[in-house]
Amino acid sequence: MHPCFKSAETAKVENAAVAADGESGQNGKVMYCVVGGAHAFILRASIQSSHKYRFNYISSFFGLAPLRFESRSHGFSVRMSNPMCIYSYILVTVLVICTVFGLVAEINVGVEMSVRMSSTMSQFVSTCDVLVVVITAGAGVYGAPKRMRNMLKFMESVASVDTSIGAHYSLVAERKLCAVLLAILIFFSVLIADDFCFYALQAKKFDRQWEVVTNYIGFYLLWYVVMILELQFAFTALSVRARFQAVNDALALTARHVSISVEKVKEQTPMNMFAIQVGERREQPQSHPVIVRNTVSGEPKLIVPPCEAIRRLASLHGSLCNVVHRIDNSYGLPLIVILISTLLHLIVTPYFLIMEIIVSAHRIHFLVLQFLWCMTHLIRMFVVVEPCHYTITESRRTEVLVCRLMTSTPSTGMLPSRLELFSRQLMLQSISYTPMGMCTLDRPLVASVLGAVTTYLVILIQFQRYDT
Repeated sequence: MHPCFKSAETAKVENAAVAADGESGQNGKVMYCVVGGAHAFILRASIQSSHKYRFNYISSFFGLAPLRFESRSHGFSVRMSNPMCIYSYILVTVLVICTVFGLVAEINVGVEMSVRMSSTMSQFVSTCDVLVVVITAGAGVYGAPKRMRNMLKFMESVASVDTSIGAHYSLVAERKLCAVLLAILIFFSVLIADDFCFYALQAKKFDRQWEVVTNYIGFYLLWYVVMILELQFAFTALSVRARFQAVNDALALTARHVSISVEKVKEQTPMNMFAIQVGERREQPQSHPVIVRNTVSGEPKLIVPPCEAIRRLASLHGSLCNVVHRIDNSYGLPLIVILISTLLHLIVTPYFLIMEIIVSAHRIHFLVLQFLWCMTHLIRMFVVVEPCHYTITESRRTEVLVCRLMTSTPSTGMLPSRLELFSRQLMLQSISYTPMGMCTLDRPLVASVLGAVTTYLVILIQFQRYDT
């Protein structure tokens, strides 16, 4: 294993080995990855009991990570599994069919007996609500094998950054991230269960509670697929952003080494979100050049000349840019569907909330549920957009650092030419997530979505007058 994974802190971090079937390194040797931290948690949840770890394969169970886990001496090797791929396709197909048939059955009941569709307009809105979840889950699961294979490929580029800059891992940060993930999943589970029970109890008035349960059980299970898909993307994007931040910190350290103060050198941030090692099955000497190494006191230290450091940091930055493009391509279609899904849900949920207030049914439980769903959909949007925004912010920080170095460095020697090449590279390699080229995932997108939601809500409420 790489030296950075042998530190006292890292030894405490749980690792899961991820091996790719059919993926080979040089000379045809099979490559493997070691993934730890919260990203491993998103693939599976671990519960400690009597020095053993029982794994609930969250993503695998819902078809979003068709992987096979095998116990090894150094952890758990995980590889692509054809049976799991077949299981994923069968699972999502069955859930989609059940959800569609349940939707049709609920529409056929009529507005008088339905608990979710009390008018023609609400029938249309509820249908959009259900179908958009179906499409999002289908896009996520059917594209999961390709995404997992791509993830195994770009992990090597991410791991090279960790090795080169002396990555810092923290058990405290590890536990905090896992706790956040667990809290999100628990909150969503409680919300789903409460919503499900509410409509089942409402249907009891018409003696239809079991019909409602069978009609909507597939719909609620597909909701889990959508949430876990979003968390997968968010943590992948955050992990890459953490590496951009580490490269920028190393760039600031290089500037300080040549007595140029471009910004205050920050304390190293833990990178537990995507703790990775990539190597051949037989342990090989470290192949990635080290730029920064931690001293005994824990402070980072530049161990190569500044000119060489700039060259290597430019190379690492270019590799991370390629990783961003690969992630963008892998999640392109699911991200577009998620954005459309979030937009529609942000229209549908406030619509039901406003209509409940207008008709004055005084169902406090329903009002609270709809308000919580509104907050959940807003959080979903930020979960997708914020990691991308942070990545773009780090790219702008890189440009500022290089620009300040260029203006402060003497015009003689190799350093100015290295900085010039780095600046040209930054001009040619933009960092942004643009799924299918349709939009840029950044905070201005949030403002556009909220504006569209306001417009369509006004239109829906206007049509409701003619429907009553």
